[in-house]
Amino acid sequence: MKSSIPFLPALLALALAAPLTAQTTSAAVVKTVEPVRLAYVNSSAFLDEQAGIKQLVKVAQGLELEFSGTQSELSLLNEKLRTIVGELTKLNADPVANAKAMAEQQTAGQKLQQELQGKQQAAQEAYNKRVQELQAPIAAEIGKEIRAFSKEHNIDLLLDLAKLGEAVLNAKPELDLTTDFVKFYNARHP
Repeated sequence: MKSSIPFLPALLALALAAPLTAQTTSAAVVKTVEPVRLAYVNSSAFLDEQAGIKQLVKVAQGLELEFSGTQSELSLLNEKLRTIVGELTKLNADPVANAKAMAEQQTAGQKLQQELQGKQQAAQEAYNKRVQELQAPIAAEIGKEIRAFSKEHNIDLLLDLAKLGEAVLNAKPELDLTTDFVKFYNARHP
């Protein structure tokens, strides 16, 4: 019995030290990341009449033509409203102005302003609906073609500079593949 007592402190020290040494020798697992091929396009250039995506430019021109009558009507109403405001300003400047004439002009101006606002809102809703109807299929096709373009050019990450805006502080011009993608798309979709 006397012989096992001197070993007890040594065994106890060994039992306490073993977990500590095991913890300090374990290696941290680090995931390695392969280098990435990165480039960008600027989708705002897709609507450029000279160098953009032909389908989008054609749709934009069609929408402009389709809504030109509505735009003219809104411009005419806006001009009438400015005329009424000008007349009210003249009547207000004249101290002998007819109060009845001012009240009539104010009422006409308010009605015209309400009509203009209603027509502007309806025109904007109609325009947005047509844009969605006409551009959504093209946008879906552009998405597919961007993936095909990226795969063909071995690009791992392709960013849209138009959507990033001020987030991009600096980028090499060589990384801009906008023109290349537009040519690629237009060749596949004449």
